[in-house]
Amino acid sequence: MHSVLLDPKRTTRTLFAVLAILVALSLFTSFCHLVLHWRVEALTQLADLDTEANMPTLYNVLLFFFGAVLFLMHGLRTNAKIARGWKTMAAVFFFLGVDEGSQIHEKFMQFTKRLLEGSGGDGLGGWFYYAWVIPYGLAAIGLVLLLSRWLFGLSPALRKRLIMSGIIYVFGAVFLEMAGGKLIATLTPVDPGNYPWMPCRVFGDTADCWIFMEPKYIAMYTLEETFEMTGLILCIRALLLDLADRNTQLTLAIVPVDKGA
Repeated sequence: MHSVLLDPKRTTRTLFAVLAILVALSLFTSFCHLVLHWRVEALTQLADLDTEANMPTLYNVLLFFFGAVLFLMHGLRTNAKIARGWKTMAAVFFFLGVDEGSQIHEKFMQFTKRLLEGSGGDGLGGWFYYAWVIPYGLAAIGLVLLLSRWLFGLSPALRKRLIMSGIIYVFGAVFLEMAGGKLIATLTPVDPGNYPWMPCRVFGDTADCWIFMEPKYIAMYTLEETFEMTGLILCIRALLLDLADRNTQLTLAIVPVDKGA
């Protein structure tokens, strides 16, 4: 049997190292586009932080699922009175992991835009260019209100760490996402034909390919994704530290299968 001890310090360091590698690869693809004028289509699809179904997306999903498992473990180890809060957070992290992988929030964005436009609005733009932040923001506020009693029942150290990680995540996922939409509204569209080396089909909408030649937009979505994953890693760290404070060690074990059994 092979086992790996998930020590809080070592695990956190490893998770941040992977994040640093992913950010470096994404920035390198942007450098190839902006400076070298190289196409690097395969690398862009694999590593760009603003595209989907690639390494950063997979890593984000795994962080959510890791967090969901840790929240569930805490819920199974505590009394029934406060277990519901832990299990609710486990369910939220599981949903957000599925969302990150399947882009459910993109469907909410189109639904929200059509709903507001159909009710007589002029459409959304600027800060609400990514309209999914409206229903998800309201859901986040509702979740905080629902779990406030549970949150303030935690130990001061754990509560402080979870709140800090949550603030960092929301800053990236909501505020920087909204700021990115506002930034797009201030930029002047450019004919993608001016950038023949750009792998426009990788970015989905070919007409918006020019955005990925804008250094400000590249910086914005790089910061956005970095803050999101940093918040998740710090949340995982907080949960692992709390387990360690309770003299509980989390071990990942690989057990060989006995073919004779």
